[in-house]
Amino acid sequence: MTAPPPIRDRARSLGLIALALLALAARRAEGPVVSARASTASVRSVARIGRSSSTIEAGGRRWSYVVHAPRQAGGDRPLPMVLALHGSSGSGEGFLDDAGWAELAGREGVIVVAPDGLPMRPDAAPNRAVNPRIWNSGQHPADRPRSRVDDLAFFDALLVEVAGAWPVDPNRIYVVGHSNGGAMALRLAAERSGSFAAVASVAALRYVDPPVGARAVPILALFGGADPLLPTEGGLSILPWEVRRTPEVLPELKRWAEGLGCPTHGFTFEHFDTVHSYTFPPGRGGASLSMVLLDGHGHAWPGGRARPGEAMLIGPRTDAVDATALIWDFFDRHRLDAPAPGLVDRPPEVPSSGPI
Repeated sequence: MTAPPPIRDRARSLGLIALALLALAARRAEGPVVSARASTASVRSVARIGRSSSTIEAGGRRWSYVVHAPRQAGGDRPLPMVLALHGSSGSGEGFLDDAGWAELAGREGVIVVAPDGLPMRPDAAPNRAVNPRIWNSGQHPADRPRSRVDDLAFFDALLVEVAGAWPVDPNRIYVVGHSNGGAMALRLAAERSGSFAAVASVAALRYVDPPVGARAVPILALFGGADPLLPTEGGLSILPWEVRRTPEVLPELKRWAEGLGCPTHGFTFEHFDTVHSYTFPPGRGGASLSMVLLDGHGHAWPGGRARPGEAMLIGPRTDAVDATALIWDFFDRHRLDAPAPGLVDRPPEVPSSGPI
């Protein structure tokens, strides 16, 4: 990666780095949060509090999703909402628990919506190894079956569905994703910029054009410096279902910053031990683009639940940052001044037949 600018004074590096460390300490001080699980699959027929699962028709496909609503959802006050997108081979419910989003929902009073992606071969049953659930983030060739599925139609319908069933604040809707889910989050930042107040990604790059001329969405991107699946210096990545070449991270972020209208010279650099952050100057509408790089960390969700043997495939992990708490702190500082028109009062558009 391109050498960072000189570090002026480590004692003054109190921006994203300090927030990351404080967030980690705060979460470690919390006890486990026990959530109530709904016993029915219909969102509209269950209590607003706890966890419930549902399905929705969109883009000629049936999709599933999980909603984790805190106790505050039982009132009338609008609450912030986080759309949480799992990575390849994951699931919405697994991402809720493994990354700590369910815990944060109860602690911070946030409605978290965690959908399931469709399999790589969407007409076959999902399989973690050979037919993983993924998102149409733009990273796969256009002639593949999964690339012909309209994920944007699903997200459009999902936002309307959830906003009609829970007290969602339309000015405080955010999207976060891990790996392929992070790439999908960045696609939403480009193509649905009027719906989200801020976007965050972990271990992900963009695979669509930067949002030149559109509303600039504030973005926070986290990367592991020892990630074998997305090497920050670029190179070949080998996954169970594909081999791909990854571009160098920092030049890609600079191109996205240009799309947001951010100057790409004079970005600030902060450093604390193994955690480094880069922040570009504000772009259109004051939108920011920040990157956090974790030395010695692989592809896993920072601060998330570890799985046995994961290091063989996705590299090592560190405990330097709690990504969920850091991202929520970032989200909590952003509001959408003018949400997408009709977000909470129009019915979802459901295509009548066939996949797109």
